[in-house]
This record gives sequence, structure tokens and C-alpha cells, in this order.
Amino acid sequence: MARLPSLSALRAFEAAARHLSFTKAAQELHITQAAVSYQIRMLEDELGAQLFVREKRSVVLTEGAQQLLPVLQRAFSEIAEGIEAFSAVSREEKLTVALSTYFAIHWLSRRLGHFSHLHPDIQLRLQHPETNARPGVDGVDMAIVWKERHWSPEPGLNSRLLFTSAVSPVCSPALLENPGSPASSQGLRKQALLRDDVHYEAWSKWLELAGIDDAGPAYDMKINDPNVYLQAAIDGRGWALADELIADEISLKRLVRPFDLSLEGYGYFIVYRDDALERPGVRAFHQWITQESQA
Repeated sequence: MARLPSLSALRAFEAAARHLSFTKAAQELHITQAAVSYQIRMLEDELGAQLFVREKRSVVLTEGAQQLLPVLQRAFSEIAEGIEAFSAVSREEKLTVALSTYFAIHWLSRRLGHFSHLHPDIQLRLQHPETNARPGVDGVDMAIVWKERHWSPEPGLNSRLLFTSAVSPVCSPALLENPGSPASSQGLRKQALLRDDVHYEAWSKWLELAGIDDAGPAYDMKINDPNVYLQAAIDGRGWALADELIADEISLKRLVRPFDLSLEGYGYFIVYRDDALERPGVRAFHQWITQESQA
């Protein structure tokens, strides 16, 4: 790459050529007129060509300088635009929220447009770990988890209950048409129960609430991916424990909830470090999702 002349000398030339005045160029650049004259003289020496014809009370651009001026103006304009774009990206706050794909699909996704509209300067990144992520680790700023209502996070973390979410068994309508389908909750004793890490203990508690001995491993199918877990229920592979967020699947009759008995005492929490709300982006998301969960 060819060596370029001094940037300050080029700026001095551009300002003086635009104003056709060393005095006005000095005022714009906040330097003395002598400094402008020195910069331009040094530039002329480096280029080996005259840039101005100095008359008694004015200066006139040479033919070569007239060709150079618009080239520099375009270059300075592109530099200014590039710096502004870089600054905008630097100012944009990045926020990473860890949550299950189930919660993202069935609750958060349809609301994110509103958050982006309110906070276009916040770059939101959703992370879907297989297990609960800890805010402050691996770049995670906040996490959304499903826990028992009286759950509290480990020291150093804060949490806020967004909303409660009771669970009850659901299955494919086709499964109820099969011979041997349960006429009551007691019939689940002989059914295949789908379990995942999130709902594993909840299944046992629901069965106990219904007065049923836990069916045991012979009837279990463990699926850790929450979407595969739900899809397996839709496909008639077994019974899943699900909350109210699957209202669309119920209304579309992809799933049915045959029993009125629900296991209460669970909900979705937003979890964050003690000092996280000092960051504007974290505070903005916390306020927004709290309002959305209460609406």
C-alpha cells in the first residue's frame, strides 16, 4: 500500500480548499492560520506539486488541487460514516438470556418484537442450554427457569417469579381412542409416561396427588429435549406433563387434557446476578418481561 501524506495536512488542505481561505480553515480546525499554511506547505513538498496560487487577498486552487479536493471529500465522508457506524455498534448493548426452547417457542417468541421495538439498541441473544444455566457464567446475563413456587436460587443470584404455571397430563386425541385408554386418572397406571429432567419429579407428585402409585421405570420414556418431549405426546407416544403454555396445541386439538386435576405450586422465574440490574440492558429486559408476564 502506498504511503499516504499526513492526515492533518490533508484535513488542512480540504478545509482551506473548501473555504478558499486559510483563515476560515484555521477557525474550523481550531488551529492558527500559520499552522494551516505550514501543513499545506508540507503537503505540497510531499506531493511535489503546488496546491494553491496565493494572490494578494485570496488563494486559488490549482488545476491538480481541483481534482484532488472531491476525492478527499468523498474519502473523509466515508471515514466519518464508518466511524459513526462503528460507534453505533459499540454503543449497542448485548444481552444473553438462557431459557428452554419450549418457553421461547410457546411464550417469549411472539412477544420479542415488542421488546425490540422499545429497545432497538439492545442486541438480544437467546441461549438454549440442555441444563439450567447460571447467570454470570459463559456469558449468560439472565436465565428463565421453571421451578417450584417457593424455590430460591443459590447465593449471589436473585430471582423473580414471572407467573405461576400448573401442570397436568396431556396426550394425543388419537391415544384416547385406542383400546385400553384410561377412563380416569387411575388408568394412567398402565400408560407410557413421557418424562424429562424438568418434569421428572413433578410427574411423581402429580401421580401422588391423584392417588396413584408411581408407574415406575417400566412405563417411562425419558426425553430431555422439551420440544421433542411435547412432539412425542402429539405423536401418540405417551402421556406428557404440560402447563398452560400449550394452549395453542389444545385449541388446535393436537393435544387434549382429559383430567381436571392439576399440580399447582410451579412457575417461571427470571434469574440474574445480584449486581446485574446495574446494567441498563439487563434492567430494561427485566422490567419489560415483568410487565409482559403480568399483562
